[in-house]
Formats: sequence, C-alpha cells, structure tokens
Amino acid sequence: MAKILVADDDITSVAIMKKVLEESGHSITTVTDGKTALAKLKQVKFDVLVTDFDMPGLNGIQLTKEALELENDLIVILITAFVSVKQVVEAIKLGAFDYLTKPINKEELVLAVNRGLEKVSILNENLLLKQELEKSDSKAEKSFEYATTSPELKSILNDVNKVAKSDSTVLITGENGTGKEVLAKYIYHHSKRSTQPFVVVNCAAIPNQLLESELFGHAKGSFTGAINDHKGYFEIANNGTIFLDEIGEIELLMQVKLLRVLQEREFSRVGDTKIRNTNVRIIAATNRNLKEMIEDGKFREDLFYRLNVFEFNLPALRFRKMDIVFYFEKFISDFNRQFSKNITSVSEETKKYLMNYSWPGNIRELKNIAERVSILCESDNVTPELLPDKIVNHINTDISEDENEFIDDTLNNSMNGEGDYNLNKDKVVKDFEIKFIKDKLKLYKGNVAATAKAINFHPVSLRQKLNKLGINPKDFKK
Repeated sequence: MAKILVADDDITSVAIMKKVLEESGHSITTVTDGKTALAKLKQVKFDVLVTDFDMPGLNGIQLTKEALELENDLIVILITAFVSVKQVVEAIKLGAFDYLTKPINKEELVLAVNRGLEKVSILNENLLLKQELEKSDSKAEKSFEYATTSPELKSILNDVNKVAKSDSTVLITGENGTGKEVLAKYIYHHSKRSTQPFVVVNCAAIPNQLLESELFGHAKGSFTGAINDHKGYFEIANNGTIFLDEIGEIELLMQVKLLRVLQEREFSRVGDTKIRNTNVRIIAATNRNLKEMIEDGKFREDLFYRLNVFEFNLPALRFRKMDIVFYFEKFISDFNRQFSKNITSVSEETKKYLMNYSWPGNIRELKNIAERVSILCESDNVTPELLPDKIVNHINTDISEDENEFIDDTLNNSMNGEGDYNLNKDKVVKDFEIKFIKDKLKLYKGNVAATAKAINFHPVSLRQKLNKLGINPKDFKK
C-alpha cells in the first residue's frame, strides 16, 4: 500500500481518482490547491503525487519542482486537460515520472502509479545491495531451510510455517549460536514478502548513537558529517522484512522510537519532523532474558509485548542430542568439498564424545570443530584423536554423575545391539529425557518455571517438551 497525494481543483476528477486508487489498495489524501499540497508534503512522506497542471496557488510545474526538492524519490504524475508539449518536456526535465490527459483513464492511472512504485522499489533494492556489498566481501547466502532431526524443533517448525504466512511480529530467543538468524531467514523465505528485501541489523554491532540513523535515516545537516539525506533501513526495506538481531542491546530511548514504529507504522528521520510510513515486518532475536531485563528497568514491557506476538525459543544444542551428530556429519560433508577430502564416516566412539560435550558455543562451535577435524583427518573416517582435548576430557556438568552413567550405559547397549543406529539413539535420548525431567519436576513439585531455571532450559521450550513427551507437571505437585 502506497501513500498518495492527489492535488486537483476539479472536485469530480478528485473523487474519481480517489475511488480508483483506494480500490487498488492505496491510502489517498486529497487537496484542491498547490499551496495546501506543498504544506502536506512538508508534513508527511508521500510515495506518489498526482497533480493537475493548472491549479490555484502553485501550478503543476512549480509544485513538481518544490516537491522534488523536498523528496527526490517522490513519484510525480501530472494530469492535464490540454496537452502542451512544452509543459510536458519541462515537467519531465524537473523529474516528473509521467503525465496523463483528462478525462482520466482508470487503467492508465493505476498502471502509471504501479510503474512509479516499481521504480522506487528497484532503486531501494539497488541501494540496499550497495550497502550490503560495502559491508561484506560477497558472503554467500546461507540456506533458508532449517535442517534438523530434533522432534522438538520439527514441532516448532510446524508452528513457524503457519506464522510465516502472516505479517505478525516474531521474537526468536535462544543462546548464541543456536541458529536464530537462520530461523529468521526461514520465516522470511516462507512468507508472502519473500520477493521483497530482507535486512539484517545487528543491534549490538552498531553504536547506539548511530543506530537511530541506520534504522530511520537522517536529514542533511542533522549532525556533523551528515552532508546528504540518508535513507534508513525502514525506508529501504519497505514492504519487506527487517531482522533486528540482539534486540536486548538497544538503549531505552531507542526502544521508545522502535515502539512507535510497531504501534503506528511511522517514524521520522534524525533531524527531520516529516512523518514517514513503513510497511515492514519485524522479526527480532535475543540471547538475553527480556523479562529479567524488564524487572531491572532495562527493557520496556510495552515493547516486549509488541515484539512477542509469537515467540520461538531455540533450545541449546546440548538439549538437542539428536542434532549434534546430524549437524557434525553435514558440516563434514560441506568441508569435504571445500578441502578436497573424502571423509565418509564418523566412528561411534567419536559420536559418543560429541554427544557428551555441552557445546557452549552451540552450532557455531560445532561447525568450527568440524572444520578442524576435516583439515586434520587423513583417512576416510573421523576418530576421537582428531577431537580437541576439551571434548574428549569433558565431564558433563549439566547432569548428575548417575545420569551420565545412565546415558553411557544405554548408548553402549544401543551401539552393541543390532538394528538401526538412529532408531536406537532416538529411544535412548527419549528415555533419558523422560527420566531426567520427571526427576527434576518431582524435586521442584511440578513448578515448570523453577524446573526450567534449574536445568538451564527456557520455560517455553520446557513446556513444548513436556507436551511432546506426554508429561503433566500437575502430577508432581503433591
């Protein structure tokens, strides 16, 4: 939807254009003289100006000139009852996009507006591409598929697929390295905005004094070094998606401004009072506990609830035992091609060490280990001596010694028995999860929040797992 200003002193013509453009899904403001049109353009950011050549106050040529000085990417479409080649040439030289003749042809009007909006969209995409190329040396786009063997994550993805098709705001939580950006891209690629821009903003990597300018843009002369008008990401990504990573690092003043965008879908550039509208979908992510930050006065509660329309918590890798070997083998396969290796297998003992390690760096750390192993491996099989000492000598402190013995025994029994490895592994992990969680729920008398905190689990993830395993916390309240 575009914001369109229609300026014409012919009331009938205005009514026709307003009806036609509103039926095309646009927001229309109408005025009947040039001076009022210019005043509106100074107050609000419009995408398109449709103006008559001959109007009181300011004629179409004068209005075009002053309007484009205010907003150089404004699409100006001029309308006239009497075609004057000289006027048309003058208007086009000033920067007008197109002209139409009266009586207005409805299809031509809609086509002219759509062509103008398409031009702006292409310019914005080119600008975004230029900025991204300046930031990185043509880094390859990560896959937008979210690969997993974890039943818990597959369950989450079922909900994600439903939410992706909406325009609702999404909050993704989880430790560093759990794949929050990959999930954000998955949502984007499975949304109806997938053909529009996707902008990633790492809020922790941009100083707070510059973040406002990056998000909302700035006006020329608004601060030292602002030698030109600058478009922010909310303008560049209009109709697309913005991923605000590390949202918990934004200072309180910026949180207020971001809240306004979420509530009103409008903002102003730094150093400018003009209201600009945006139609972006926001996906946010954080590794922080925002509820604790709210209690400490470091995060606004109203912003939290605006962001948290849908929350998806990605469990840490240590709680997704099934994914550890799956990802490791996948990374090994990728590095085979990169390093011209021919590694075809990972020994069962190596898998046991990998599954026993706590992976504080999650998937990112696992990928680094896979890269190291791929470089060092001189055969077709990955064996334990290729792993770092921290993994081979790791004692799993996340669970008790008895529970470690339970995992070791069941894994050994599984590997010594017959049958499919993955099926055996699935049963072992599920049996352990049921025993472990039931023991903790019993200890904390069915209090899910207390249990989640004790086992370093996110409450949302724990409730999801309880549902999957068929465990009712009420059974442990006595």
